[in-house]
Amino acid sequence: MIKKSLLIMMLLAAFAMVFTACGGGNNTSEPAPETGQAPETGQAPAGNEGGETGGDATNAEATSLYNANCMACHATDLSGGGNFPNLQNVGGKHDAAEIAGIISNGRNGMPAFKGKLTDDEIDTLSQWLAAKK
Repeated sequence: MIKKSLLIMMLLAAFAMVFTACGGGNNTSEPAPETGQAPETGQAPAGNEGGETGGDATNAEATSLYNANCMACHATDLSGGGNFPNLQNVGGKHDAAEIAGIISNGRNGMPAFKGKLTDDEIDTLSQWLAAKK
């Protein structure tokens, strides 16, 4: 009986960690776990030099959204790690609509961001990520 209760408590704690690890809110001033320093808002991760990303989404807007909502799991350079996918070439695998669906609805342990991000923010991120090829 005690072992069963302990197992249930451990599972609940693991689920709580998984669901709070991603989507770190809108505060970009907290240090990134990988480097101990937060990247500057508007500074694009490696391989994302200048220009538009589609529609009205600029790299600075997308980078700011990424830093606030995705970086905690997918790393500052989009490399992921552990159970978190590498996003550096995600546009070669998925188009913007597919990426928007994944961001909105979640997938494979990733939480859904519909309701946490606006449709415009999801579109900005998906267009930006779709350009990663």
